[in-house]
Amino acid sequence: MFKTISFEVIGEQRLHCESCEHRVESALKTLPGVGKVRAHARKQRIDVLFDAAALEPSAIAERISQVGYETRVGASDTGN
Repeated sequence: MFKTISFEVIGEQRLHCESCEHRVESALKTLPGVGKVRAHARKQRIDVLFDAAALEPSAIAERISQVGYETRVGASDTGN
C-alpha cells in the first residue's frame, strides 16, 4: 500500500534553491519503495510517495539526514 508522507525541514541547513531540491529528490529516489519525491524550497517541505510494505518512514528520514537536512514528520496519509 502506498502512502504519502511530508517532512518539514528544520534546523540550520535549509533548502535554498532548485539544486537543493534536486539533491534531496535524487537521494530519495534511490531508496527501494519510493515512488515519487517532491522537495519544496519555498515551503521547506519534502513530500514522498512510498510503499509502506517495503520502506519505513524512518529510513526516508535517515536518507534525508545523510544529505544534510534535519527534518520532522509534517503529515502523512494513506493512498488507496
